[in-house]
Amino acid sequence: MRRNARERWIFCAVSFALLLCAATYRPAIDGNSPGEISRFLRWEMADRGIGPIQLLAVEDEGADRFAVFQGEKRPDERYLVRFRQNEDGEYEADGHPMWMYGPYPVRGVYSQALDGDGEVCFAVWNESETLAEVRLQVNDAPEADVPIPAPPSLTIWRLQVAGTEWRLEDRYFDTAGNMLP
Repeated sequence: MRRNARERWIFCAVSFALLLCAATYRPAIDGNSPGEISRFLRWEMADRGIGPIQLLAVEDEGADRFAVFQGEKRPDERYLVRFRQNEDGEYEADGHPMWMYGPYPVRGVYSQALDGDGEVCFAVWNESETLAEVRLQVNDAPEADVPIPAPPSLTIWRLQVAGTEWRLEDRYFDTAGNMLP
């Protein structure tokens, strides 16, 4: 009888450990293809209440890959996620998807700054026929003119920053060079 009780206890302990591992296991999801990115976004955004995901763009910039998407329940919001390339050439998600500011300053323009490792990536998602250029200034550095392609487009501008504190000013212009309100 004792042997049988001991075997049951061991079986229950091993079963509980396996159940715990299965419940907390999260497979590594790479951003190597739009299908993998969509699967990652469904997993990450499941509890945010934005509904089914529509992947709008996947762009490579240097060793990084960026994806812009929207949810069906919040059609005016855009989100951005960054995937970094590891030493094996695979893309891994770098943090969680981020909400993009917008539509600003005109309908159809969304932006977000992503920082880390002494670098800031400023992302602009353009759905506006009006936007042609963004002028960016970091701290007291000279202003940089960043041309924005015709919509839909994702533009990434990289800048190096010293330390963890930085200030970014962004101004938006149309094709005639007029600043957008």
